[in-house]
Amino acid sequence: MKIGDLVQQGTRVIMFKGENAPKKSKRVGVVMEIHEIPVEMLNGRSDWAAVLGRTVDVLWDNGKISKNFAEKSLEVVSEGR
Repeated sequence: MKIGDLVQQGTRVIMFKGENAPKKSKRVGVVMEIHEIPVEMLNGRSDWAAVLGRTVDVLWDNGKISKNFAEKSLEVVSEGR
C-alpha cells in the first residue's frame, strides 16, 4: 500500500458474523498518509503490529478523513500512480 492508492474497508482484521452483523462498507477512499509505528510505542506488542500493520490516513468519497486506520483492515482497489 502506498500514498494515492484507492482503498476499501476489508475483512482481514475483523469479520462480523451473525444476524445483526454490520454490513461491510462500500466506501472508497484515497490513502493520504502512512505512519510507521515507532519501536518505542510497540512496548513488547510487535505481534499486534504484525496483525494491524501501519496506521493510515484515508480521505473517503464522502469527504471525511479517517486518521490512524489500521493498514491491514484496508484492501487496495486500485493502485495510484
